[in-house]
Order: sequence, then C-alpha cells, then structure tokens
Amino acid sequence: MSCILLTRRSLSVLALLAAFATAGCGESGPALSSVSGKVTKAGKPLANINVTFTPAAGGPASAGRTDADGKFALICQNGKAGAVPGKHKVVLQTVQEAAVDSNSDPKAAMEAYMKMRGGSGKKNTAPSNDPSGGAFPKEYSDASKTPLQYEVGTSGNEFDIVIP
Repeated sequence: MSCILLTRRSLSVLALLAAFATAGCGESGPALSSVSGKVTKAGKPLANINVTFTPAAGGPASAGRTDADGKFALICQNGKAGAVPGKHKVVLQTVQEAAVDSNSDPKAAMEAYMKMRGGSGKKNTAPSNDPSGGAFPKEYSDASKTPLQYEVGTSGNEFDIVIP
C-alpha cells in the first residue's frame, strides 16, 4: 500500500514539475539578449515613451520606458532584462502622468485628469484615445500598422529610433 502511495505521490510531483517546465517558469525560459536605445524626434530626445518589442515569430514581448534623455532598456515579460533574439515589431506609446493633487476636490482632480488626457474636462467630452499623444504618427502605436521593425541579435543591440 505504501508503494502505491509513493508511486502516486511521485507521479503527482513529476506532473507538477512538467507543468512548470512547459509554462516557462524557473531559471529556464527563452534566451534573452540585452536591448537598449534612444528615441528622438527632430534630434531631440523623447521622454516618457513606452517602447515595446514584440517578436514576429511569437514569444514574450519586452518593454521599456524612455527617460529624460530618450534612453530606454528593455525588460521581458518574465521580469528579466532583454528581449528574445529575432525580428520584432516595435510599438511606441506616450506615458501620460497626471499631476493632480490627491488632496484636492475630487471634481477638480477629475477635470485636471481629463484635460491631461486631452478632453476638455467638461461633462460628456471624452479624452483623446491617441496613444501617441501627438509626439509621433499614430501608426507607431498600433502593432498591426507600425513601420518600426528591428532585428534583435545575440549582442550589440543598441537601437536609435528616430521619429520623422
């Protein structure tokens, strides 16, 4: 009886380990290459831009956010630095931050937030849904339309993304 119990327990443990292995958990997972770069428009750095690299062949996407100098470094969806080697479609989106005093009147705070998003802040006016925020062409924010494509190699992945 104890042999049967031990066998069932062993099979359960093996099945659990197999599930973790196929889900990409643990130290395994896709090989990643370090990726960094800079986003500029008219020679000037663009700050607060989300840069997302999505592998054309499938796999986990990687993203980073530009700093005040327009520089970014990618982090994969699994939380590790880098991106999967291969061809990638690149999507850009502005990061909209609200400079709203959390202690202010809720109505005033909402109006300030709506204005920040591109709405008038008045009743029945929707904020803009333009993820480019006007900083670059809208198609750069759409994975199906973006003209931005880069090849991530095993090393030397420094990309300058120049916005026309």
